[in-house]
Amino acid sequence: MTSDTIDPRAELLARRDAALARWPRRTGPDFAAEMTAIAEEFMALARAADFGDADACERFRAWLHAGDAYFAFGTASDSMRLKCAADAYRMAELLLEEAETDAVERVHLHDAHGRALLQLADEDDVETVSAAAHRLATALSLARRHIPERVAGIKLELCRAEHVIAMQRNPEAMRTLVSESVI
Repeated sequence: MTSDTIDPRAELLARRDAALARWPRRTGPDFAAEMTAIAEEFMALARAADFGDADACERFRAWLHAGDAYFAFGTASDSMRLKCAADAYRMAELLLEEAETDAVERVHLHDAHGRALLQLADEDDVETVSAAAHRLATALSLARRHIPERVAGIKLELCRAEHVIAMQRNPEAMRTLVSESVI
């Protein structure tokens, strides 16, 4: 790539970073509009990479960034964007075996996908919370070896997921916990 050629992914990453800096609270209609546009452009890049001659690593990164763009402004009350993030992360996951990604990218994918699934899960959705916990456990294992500074945050999310699973499997414990906290 020459200096005259513009890398669309790098341009979108710069736009995303600028939007996150401009709207640090990640709220408001202008932020939502900009992040939606960025996410949709990342999705288009990812789809084009899938149908073009891009290698598996580039396709992986395109889907990972598409997921990140949706996840950056998805909240538990905005399940459509979280679902888009989870779907993009799932596509990136499918490419893990053939893509030569580094440990940082793998930790990032498993952590972000786990967090998205955890936010998407309903109170009684053991399957989705278990999938989130599995991804977070994978991220934690990798982070311990490669990115120790990420361990605490991932561990916290994994504990949340495991707590939800425990409460779903033993609803009586939840009622006891709630009644004891009221007293």
